Amino acid sequence: MRDYDLVIENAAILTMVADGTIIKNGIIGVKDGLISLLGEQTANLCCQAKKRIDAQGMLALPGFVNTHVHCFQSLLKGLGADRPLIDWLNSSVQPFGVRVTHRQQELAALVACLEAIRSGCTTLCEFFYTNQDPELADVCIETMQKTGIRSVMMRTFQDYGEEYNVPDCYVEPVEKAIEEVERLRKKYSSDDMLSIWTGPDVTWATTRKGYKTILEYCLDRKVRYTMHLNESREDNDMCRRHYGKSIVDLLDEIGFLTDQFLAVHCVYLTQSEIELLAERGVSISHNPAANLYLGSGIAPVPECLRAGINVSLGTDGAASNNTTDMLDTMRLAALIHKGACRDATAMSAEKVVRMATLGGAKALGIEKTVGTLEVGKKADIILFDPAKIRSVPMHDPIATLVYSASAENIDTTIVNGEVVYSKGVFSCGIDEEQLYHQVMSELEEQ
Repeated sequence: MRDYDLVIENAAILTMVADGTIIKNGIIGVKDGLISLLGEQTANLCCQAKKRIDAQGMLALPGFVNTHVHCFQSLLKGLGADRPLIDWLNSSVQPFGVRVTHRQQELAALVACLEAIRSGCTTLCEFFYTNQDPELADVCIETMQKTGIRSVMMRTFQDYGEEYNVPDCYVEPVEKAIEEVERLRKKYSSDDMLSIWTGPDVTWATTRKGYKTILEYCLDRKVRYTMHLNESREDNDMCRRHYGKSIVDLLDEIGFLTDQFLAVHCVYLTQSEIELLAERGVSISHNPAANLYLGSGIAPVPECLRAGINVSLGTDGAASNNTTDMLDTMRLAALIHKGACRDATAMSAEKVVRMATLGGAKALGIEKTVGTLEVGKKADIILFDPAKIRSVPMHDPIATLVYSASAENIDTTIVNGEVVYSKGVFSCGIDEEQLYHQVMSELEEQ
């Protein structure tokens, strides 16, 4: 008789391993946050558990990994709509970002995390750049931890910005940014549910010295790094004016393109740049909703996948997406490439689910612990209930996940073996209606 902390019974299990194994009537046993049992349910299989979940009729699959979000923007949904990126930044995001309070950061992070969890997200990567108050990063981290989601804090920096009206309070020497990253790493190093990253924010707010200094730090301390790359034409325009070359060529010259680098957006990549990123082992975070919302364009994701680049998915901040719903992002990621390529086979549902799970894990360097359901891996699991009008009937589980799903299909979200959401209730104790009133009250006071 085996003993587990949690047992999930009678589920159809989408393992997302390389061979596409699907266990039609499966059982999962969780012990100490790890998957200790995974296989076919049999009549003679006996086990004890502190908690049991009967997942009859449901799908069990790896939790989604959202590789790019800005939590504070969850209070900005709908502001700056229908404007291009730079105008959008200057008219709504920057004015709020420079004066965001600790309370607003907390509320925004709660909204972002809970919406992500309810859409099946078990790992959330916060791309943080409102550095005028160092403690804002701490507030964001501790709020994410409170919700139970697996977290990555990407504390980025800007050491230039005069040309593009970057707020003075954001601009800091790269050395100061490194000190802050080190402070966060020391303060939160004991939590294996949290990783601390760094990197430049955007091309037009980073100097050559900034790139080189942060790269030296990251390679020396084994810290992974990220940045917005080729999101809009401004990236290359600025870089060519100052350095006489494209941003990808500049980064390659510096040695920035490595397998520790997560490049976000990558809308304006040439074929030669795609091949270069593939050769260097760079991963990409594809954020289709934000790229469409701001009119930036459509990233050449099918070409990137063909070249062998690992591609993950991000929702981006809610100011450029209006949601942190991963299912919404997955559907969009599948559809836009079919239309852009005029080819229904250009992006399959299976590829999209892999980007949302194992692709995200690989982008974060944690594919050995999450991203698939296997014995020995972290128990980051979601239970998907197809018995909703939007997804009935379910002929193909993968197709249903991508094309016919919404957050209402997520019955349960499990992170590190702990149930953080089940049947409309968040285990952290946050009441959705109460949070709504708290957010509205805070904004009305502004």
